[in-house]
Amino acid sequence: MKPEGVPIARCLVLDLGAGSGRAMLATFENRRLRLDEIHRFDGYAIERDDGPHWCLSRLFDGVEESLRRCSAAVSSLDSIGVDSWGLDYALLDHAGGIVEEPCHYRHPRSQRGRDALPLAPEELYAISGAQDLPVNTICQLFDQSRHASGTLARSRNLLMMADIVNHHLTGRLRSELTLARTSGLVDARTEDWSAELCQRLGLPQRLLQPIIRPAEVYGTLRGEFADRLGPVPVISVAAHDTASAVAALDLADGGAFVICGSWSLIGLERRAPDLDDAVRAAGFGNEGGVDGRTFLIKSLNGLHLIQKLRAAWQQRDGRPVTFAGIADQVMEAARLDDTPAIDPSDPLFFNPPDIIEAIRRSCARNGTFPPYDLGGLALAVYNGLASEIGSAVRVIEQLTGRVLPSLTLCGGGARDAVLCDRIAACSGKAVRIGPIEASSWGNALVQLLGLGQIKSLEEGRALVERSVDIRNLV
Repeated sequence: MKPEGVPIARCLVLDLGAGSGRAMLATFENRRLRLDEIHRFDGYAIERDDGPHWCLSRLFDGVEESLRRCSAAVSSLDSIGVDSWGLDYALLDHAGGIVEEPCHYRHPRSQRGRDALPLAPEELYAISGAQDLPVNTICQLFDQSRHASGTLARSRNLLMMADIVNHHLTGRLRSELTLARTSGLVDARTEDWSAELCQRLGLPQRLLQPIIRPAEVYGTLRGEFADRLGPVPVISVAAHDTASAVAALDLADGGAFVICGSWSLIGLERRAPDLDDAVRAAGFGNEGGVDGRTFLIKSLNGLHLIQKLRAAWQQRDGRPVTFAGIADQVMEAARLDDTPAIDPSDPLFFNPPDIIEAIRRSCARNGTFPPYDLGGLALAVYNGLASEIGSAVRVIEQLTGRVLPSLTLCGGGARDAVLCDRIAACSGKAVRIGPIEASSWGNALVQLLGLGQIKSLEEGRALVERSVDIRNLV
């Protein structure tokens, strides 16, 4: 046992969101866990003539700079863990090189693939239990098999986004389970790739990698950074950022969670997937968690709409706009009598070329006054998101036959008082807020599980509760 005040473990958390990536140094000591941000980076989401893509070289640059800053900050490191958004994938050739820039899930091929799938949604759901979303990997890969089969023929390996970063760090080829389940290609009962789906859709199963589970060791750090930090183990955390976030939340009362990020994700932790087709018909599905758990979950449009609004307003106004500035203007708009609201499920918001016009059109369709100022536009988004979350709460209660006692909010949107108040009002539930950076906290605690420093998910959640401010909304 190390003396009091000496860190028991130091872990590097690489938490890669669709909007930005961050590196956090997690320090476990004195029965507390502390996270210190050492780097934040973005710029890996790019636009091409055919639609949005991901620039892996920029993503890798951000990861490598994080490792450089980590090696400058500490003399030793006990582990590294990577989580990321789901759905998207990269292809490697026979020499281990990247075949092409990966497509973003909002690329037109997603909907094109979904429209062309020869299997009915209920057939897919009976096997994978995944949400019926056009952005799912299965839709993207099916479209690529129809329109770019030569690319697949040149490819040897397919890796999801956190997995491609883990491969960059270790040279190992593995697919982490919670991330793989976002693909729609994993059998919910066996928790392995579905040979039936691959065969029936003509998808090359040879590209898929062996599945690894949270808290297992992915490999060891290699190359330049191994020279700096040593052969640090890279631990397979819950590599889907949603699963990492839920891992950090105290859900002992049986309440639901809401992750207010690029997507609004509402769900309920469960011990087994629910493959009743009524769940699919209600717009829900199943995803994977830590320690054999699953979530009943629904993905709703989220704060990427505010990110697009910020960029569009800056371009129109010619002056910089901060998220804090938007929050202040929303607060002012919320004091007015009129309450504009968008319909976040409107196809207008899949990948709108003009987000300002899309918000105004959606408000007009809903019979609310189309706003023209930045605060009103953002408030319309918040009102629409909160309304959808409230509706989803009621659907969960119908599907499960029980009343939810609470909602736990996390993610960047949980910082915004107006959004949190609107969610509480629309859901009618007691609301707990925090931890805000839940995916980073969950990433760290799964690394501690892998290192043997904590023994269970419940112990890890209690550690997070001791380490971070959690507040109740009154």
